[in-house]
Amino acid sequence: MQAPRRELHLFFPAENDRAVILYRANSSLYRLISWRTIGDHFEPGQWLKTGVYETSCGLSPDGEFFVYGAELRGSSFHYTALSRVPYFTALEFHGDLTIASVGGYFLDKGTVTFKHTINEERHSRLSCGLSVNSARKNWWHSMNNRAAGISYEDGVSQRASVQVKRGKIPDLLECYHCDGAKLYRKTAKGLELLLDCSDMEFEPIQAPYEGVTKARP
Repeated sequence: MQAPRRELHLFFPAENDRAVILYRANSSLYRLISWRTIGDHFEPGQWLKTGVYETSCGLSPDGEFFVYGAELRGSSFHYTALSRVPYFTALEFHGDLTIASVGGYFLDKGTVTFKHTINEERHSRLSCGLSVNSARKNWWHSMNNRAAGISYEDGVSQRASVQVKRGKIPDLLECYHCDGAKLYRKTAKGLELLLDCSDMEFEPIQAPYEGVTKARP
């Protein structure tokens, strides 16, 4: 039997050292892990028994909130959720979406944008204190550049900018190496092992806050 493909996906905040690791144990089992990069302190968080779309995820600049897109296991139900690190329990939940419309990212530490709301030119306030900015311009990077009147160069620049806002900061990513379930720091002497998730097993963990199961009216 073939072993599951394990992966670590790193997200770095722009304002502090409160990074987060999205651990893929298999195609339908993920875990969030808090990581204080100064001192390398790890706090294993909640598991989620479903498939998460890694490229739809984003970490807030202060490392407090995480937005992700996922597919409910065993179904074609796709959704976007907003949570507090290191938990998946949703503070905001938006279901009945398509694969192409899940996910989001943070414009700043107080503002999130969801991909499924790009047709609505409005701002709203969430119960967790964040604001939602639904302006179409936030998602030009995911549209047809020619149809949107964007040059190829501008499109590349926009995509790079959004990647940084998601927490995929090139200068920080370059300092580390991931090999399956193992995280290494790159040093002058070679790779230094920081974390090995290989032996982690699922355990039910309850978030210290109340979650929701659908979008609030």
